[in-house]
Amino acid sequence: MLLAKLLPSLKLMQCASQQPQSIELEENPFAAITFYWEPLLRSVRIEGSVKKISTEVSDQYFHSRPRGSQISAILSAQSQPVPSRQTLIDAEEKLLQKYNDENIPIPRPENWGGYVVVPEVIEFWQGQSTRIHDRIRFRRPVSSVEPDGILTYQGDQGWIYERLAP
Repeated sequence: MLLAKLLPSLKLMQCASQQPQSIELEENPFAAITFYWEPLLRSVRIEGSVKKISTEVSDQYFHSRPRGSQISAILSAQSQPVPSRQTLIDAEEKLLQKYNDENIPIPRPENWGGYVVVPEVIEFWQGQSTRIHDRIRFRRPVSSVEPDGILTYQGDQGWIYERLAP
């Protein structure tokens, strides 16, 4: 799975539909993404529902990749068994010959697409030497939750935020 772009409100991931990640996302359309920066003692965790992106967006991203990566996506049924490494090398050579003209676009495989994680919870963590780490969680409110100004606060664009114990 490839984290491709950071959009203002979405995380975009591209992968082949036969990959275990794609199959799991189809069965359970929820995911979490965590970024950890050890030198800074910081992390961000994003949780949310997962939606398939349009074929147009998949096409745009596929064709923005280097040609070698496009060819690799065609020849590789990712995560599936192959007879040998040579099988892949031979298939790659045939595709390189077929698409040796840079003006010939390489078609995106039908099974190659993407997903977005629509954020519902975003947590920021900053480590402290005292082990009393800072944790702030932003979340989309459940209809019955009203910010009380003591434990929960109203953020921008309908988000609620709160400080969490380490």
